[in-house]
Amino acid sequence: MHTRLLWSLLIAALALNAVYGGVAGVLVPAQIARADAANKDAVLAVVLTASSLLTLVVHPLAGAMSDRTRSRWGRRAPWILAGAGGSAAVMAALGQAESVWAVALGWIVLQPLLNVLEAPLDAVLADRVEPARRPRAAAFFGMGAAGGLAAGAAGAGLGVANPQLVYLALAGGLVVASIGFVIANPDRSITGSIARIPAREAWGSQNLRIVFAARFCLVLGHQLVMGYLLYIVMDTTGASVDEAGRTASLVIALHIVSLIGGSVAGALWIRRRVPWVVAASAILAASLLIPLAAPGVAGLVAFAVVGGAARGVYLAADLALMIDVLPSAGDSGRDLGVLGLATIVPQTLAPALAGLVLFLGSGSYGALFVVAAVSALASTAVIARVGSTPVRSP
Repeated sequence: MHTRLLWSLLIAALALNAVYGGVAGVLVPAQIARADAANKDAVLAVVLTASSLLTLVVHPLAGAMSDRTRSRWGRRAPWILAGAGGSAAVMAALGQAESVWAVALGWIVLQPLLNVLEAPLDAVLADRVEPARRPRAAAFFGMGAAGGLAAGAAGAGLGVANPQLVYLALAGGLVVASIGFVIANPDRSITGSIARIPAREAWGSQNLRIVFAARFCLVLGHQLVMGYLLYIVMDTTGASVDEAGRTASLVIALHIVSLIGGSVAGALWIRRRVPWVVAASAILAASLLIPLAAPGVAGLVAFAVVGGAARGVYLAADLALMIDVLPSAGDSGRDLGVLGLATIVPQTLAPALAGLVLFLGSGSYGALFVVAAVSALASTAVIARVGSTPVRSP
């Protein structure tokens, strides 16, 4: 594995996630608020739900299609470039959107296009990284993702008054990073046939199902709290929306910095996957209980630091484990695309489940932390059941 693959993966992940953080986190909500201030919450919920449902189909399909692509540029590169180019074109149009319908249509098209890029990019790790170095590559990928989300949200927040320029900057960064990745890492041309197995047979693998279920539980637990962080800060401190927003931003920043630190530690130390995934999941579950033991901003900060570090280690080890349990080289894009749903689906379900927990718990955010911790702890119990499996080399 060349060093340039690691750094180009980090840069590509950073550019891709800067779009997610900037567009979905700031620009689209701001544009909808300008277009329909009275109904902005309901409209945003419908738009994000619709785009997520499309993504559930597009993400694994893009991975599967890249598995079957044969071209002079290889399997993954055409899809990475097509996804980047299509996304950039839609972002240029979104910068001019003023009506609710135009903004909604733009994001509903953009998010699936971003997944056309993301799914084959994920598969590159399975294609080109040898088993011993997968945690390191996964850590670089995770650092890029975390840094991109933060940079995109921060940049979009600063430029929200002039969205056209922000959209063009994000689009340009995505295209440049994608082209640079493809040039720096020429895709291997496939001339012969690759061993392939049907999806039903692949998902007959117990280890594959366990890894999916464990990530689903952990992401769900994490998202239950992070999605309501602003309201949790307001409830804990009694602060106004503006003051709570600044505190929540600090908590998120600390969480991301700690996540990056955890990823670095994972890159340096992780060798065996399962023990690290189990330990990181257990620590994240415990961190979700800190705000109950220490109510107030100090407890939230401690959760952000401890939970962020644990999640950074988790991402490095779990992505490597996902690749290890893939049953065939010919279907890595398809299978990683389906495994990716273990992240996408709980993120989609979390707001509705959190609302139900708060309703049943009479508005208690303490109940939300407890349910989140139980979900993360369930991930620990599930992943511990992974049996020994032959590690597939690229």
